[in-house]
Amino acid sequence: MNKNKFYSFIKVSVLLISLFFLFENSKENYKTVLIKINFDIQIIFSSILLVIIIQNLLNIRSFYFLNLTSKYNANFSEWSSLFYLTGLINHSPFWGAGHILRSYEMKKNNYSHKEYVNMYIFIFFWGTLVYSSLLILPSFFLIEFNSYISTILLILFILSLIVTSKITLKYCVKILNHLNLFKFIKNNKFSNYLSKELLKMAKLSALVSNKKVFFNFFFFTLLLICFEYSLFNLIFKFLFKAIDPSVIFLFFLSNFLIRMVKPIDNIIGFKETILGLYGQQLGLLFLEGALIVMIWRLLGLISLIINYIIYYVINKFSY
Repeated sequence: MNKNKFYSFIKVSVLLISLFFLFENSKENYKTVLIKINFDIQIIFSSILLVIIIQNLLNIRSFYFLNLTSKYNANFSEWSSLFYLTGLINHSPFWGAGHILRSYEMKKNNYSHKEYVNMYIFIFFWGTLVYSSLLILPSFFLIEFNSYISTILLILFILSLIVTSKITLKYCVKILNHLNLFKFIKNNKFSNYLSKELLKMAKLSALVSNKKVFFNFFFFTLLLICFEYSLFNLIFKFLFKAIDPSVIFLFFLSNFLIRMVKPIDNIIGFKETILGLYGQQLGLLFLEGALIVMIWRLLGLISLIINYIIYYVINKFSY
C-alpha cells in the first residue's frame, strides 16, 4: 500500500468513525436542538453574505501577494476562477488535489512550483502570526486566564515570527551556502540536490519577507478576523436565543487552533466531533457544538459555488 492510498484509507476510516460517533451522541437530543433553531431569513442571508465576503478577502489577499512578490501574469478574474474551483476540489474527499491543480495552472502563468509552496508557507505562518498576536489580548478580557491557551498562542506567535523573519531567512541562506561547500554534501546526489533546493527556497523566502507585503497581508487578515468573528456570532444566533460572549470567543479560538493542524481541519466529522465534545465542557449539548462546525462548512461550500459561478460567467463573457 503506497503513501497516498494509506492516507486515503486513514481519512476514510476517521471520517466513518467520526460520523458514527456524531450519530450516537446526537440521536437522543437532536429534537431538543431542532426546536431551538432560529430559522430567521435575515440571519441566513447575512451569514451567506458574510462567507462570500470572507472568501473574497482570502482571494484578494492571495492575488495581492502574487502581484507584490512574483511575475504571475493571469488577471484577477482568471485567478479567482482558479481559486474557487480548486477550493471546491479541496472540499471534496480528494483534499490536496486542488492545490496540485492550482500549482499546475499557475505554472502556465509564470509562477513556479517553488513559488507556490513558498506562497502557502508564508500565508500559513503570517496568518498564524497575525491571528495569535491579535487573540492573545482579548483572551485576557473575554475569558478567565488560562495558562494553556496563553502558552499555545505565545508559542504559535514566536514560531511563526521565527519562520518568516527576514533575519532568520538571511542566516538560513548563509548556513546553506556554507553547507554546499562541504565535500560530503557535494559528492552525495540526494544531499546536494536537497541543499540546493532548500537554498533556493530560502532565497525566495528572503525576497518575499518584506514590510510592504506583510502590511498588505496584515490589513486583509485583520478584516478576515473581524468578519469571521461576526460570522460565528450569527451562527450562534441561529442556534441559540442567548449565549455568553465568552463561549463564542472560546469556540472562535478553538476553531483557529484546530485550523493550524490541516489534516484534522480537513477531515469532515473529526473537527465536528472535537468541538462537539468541547461544547459539552462549556455547557452546550454535543450536537450543538458539532452543528456550529457543520454550518460553518456548509456556508463555506455554498459560498465557493456562488463565487465560482460568478467568475466563471465573467470569464466566459470576457472571452
